[in-house]
Amino acid sequence: MKFPLLPFVALATLTAAKPTSTTKDITVFLCSDSTAASYNPQTINIQGFGYYLQPFFKGTFVNRARGGRSTRSFINEGLWTQLLDLTSPGDYVVIEMGHNDNGTPGTGGDVGKDRAVIPGVGEETMVVKNATGADEVVRTFGSYLRQMVADLRAVGAVPVLSGMVPVMTWPDGATLQKTWPFTEYSRNVSKTENVLFLDHTAYSVARFQELGYKEANTFFPNDNTHTNAVGAKRRFLLSPNAVLWQQLKFSSQCRKFRYLPLVR
Repeated sequence: MKFPLLPFVALATLTAAKPTSTTKDITVFLCSDSTAASYNPQTINIQGFGYYLQPFFKGTFVNRARGGRSTRSFINEGLWTQLLDLTSPGDYVVIEMGHNDNGTPGTGGDVGKDRAVIPGVGEETMVVKNATGADEVVRTFGSYLRQMVADLRAVGAVPVLSGMVPVMTWPDGATLQKTWPFTEYSRNVSKTENVLFLDHTAYSVARFQELGYKEANTFFPNDNTHTNAVGAKRRFLLSPNAVLWQQLKFSSQCRKFRYLPLVR
């Protein structure tokens, strides 16, 4: 079955002009969670969309997504400092978080995980006992994102915020949930901090909605969040998000895209 030539279906082609001798090949980093992380296809039946991104760039793509991390834990565990140390001026860092930021800090399911944040984008804080027994000041999702944006700008890198890919939640059994709070928090921060925003949420929803409840769920073997390899490709390669990545203002470093009908 062919899909119509709409902005909701895009496929990459490998036709890019060669960079000039003075063009610096940038590195594009992805900071995210298990939905984007790379897994060994020989040992596990899930795959993150970040596994498939390298062909979209003529330069280097580095997937720093780590399973189970939130903005808070990515920073607190030192993963964020490691990423910053790898960047050079002019590099891009795409931040897509939200799946693990949900919850109540210091209680319930957050005990021992230390990853839940305060919902929202304000300056509210709360003090909790973390897994080490120490007092920790926990902030809002927006506050952690603003820290990341400021840190990247301080080292000359370019921050990009992205909406989280959706969980397969179909309230009426036919319509996939379209809006997610942490995507909207990220969108809000992108506006206040003048950062490019990639609406990965909307385009992933549109793609899976096209497929419908029954077929879409075949790409989620273990739960409603993590895709298999085919599902990971549909989350990125077969979505207009591939085109949106071209908007990162480094088109000389990206491979060009054209619209093609997709065959299912």
